[in-house]
Amino acid sequence: MSRVKLMSAMAFDLVSYEESMVADPVIRVTGELPAGSEPFGINRVYKGPQGRYEEVLAVADPDGRIIWETEPRLIELRGMMFEDLFRREVRDRLEITTPGEHAVLFYLDGQLTGRIPVFIDAPGSAKTAGVVLDAAEVALKKGSICWLTIDQPGGGVATRPAWYVQQGSKLFVVKGGSEQELPNLEHVKTVTISVKSKEQKAALGELTADVRVVESGSDEFERIAGLGVGTRLNLPDGEGALDRWKAECTIVELAPRG
Repeated sequence: MSRVKLMSAMAFDLVSYEESMVADPVIRVTGELPAGSEPFGINRVYKGPQGRYEEVLAVADPDGRIIWETEPRLIELRGMMFEDLFRREVRDRLEITTPGEHAVLFYLDGQLTGRIPVFIDAPGSAKTAGVVLDAAEVALKKGSICWLTIDQPGGGVATRPAWYVQQGSKLFVVKGGSEQELPNLEHVKTVTISVKSKEQKAALGELTADVRVVESGSDEFERIAGLGVGTRLNLPDGEGALDRWKAECTIVELAPRG
């Protein structure tokens, strides 16, 4: 087993990053699959004993077949007290044949040090329908927090963490009063949900979700609020939160688009 740990890593679309300086954690493909990938970056952070290591990066398809691999390159770590960041730009065109979850593999001195999932963004391909949505639904079941990007009046956006109640692919969030602050959420038609993998601590991607306010006092409000008491961590008033939510809060449904 490698003495070095992969602390974190991300593969991201390089074109959108160069335009916006925001890392979109996907490998992007233009047109119908199979097709060649657009340029992407791979950032990774290692922690391990001081010294030089021979690094090889690879990408595997959903069947585990290696579709791209770098030539060995020496990297140098500063020691166990440090976390060392390395960046690489990949302008080779990878032949992507399926929209399923791929993986980036990290080898040091011939040993597999770590791997992360990477998702294929191919908006022009009919094969991609539902793939990201399915992966996000699984990840959301294992987590408790997602990130919402909400349009604001007069322009601009607000990005906030949100705890949620999950029902299938739909999320329900409680906002207002002394609960989480999600400004303007109930007044927009759509919102962007950013999802991370709890195991890999890596972003899976972003989903556009339709927004609907749950009618206050309805049976649906009661049901979701009841489920929320079991989901919300560290409630100061326990079961009393139900009455507080009814009096102060809004429940909003977020329905991701497939």
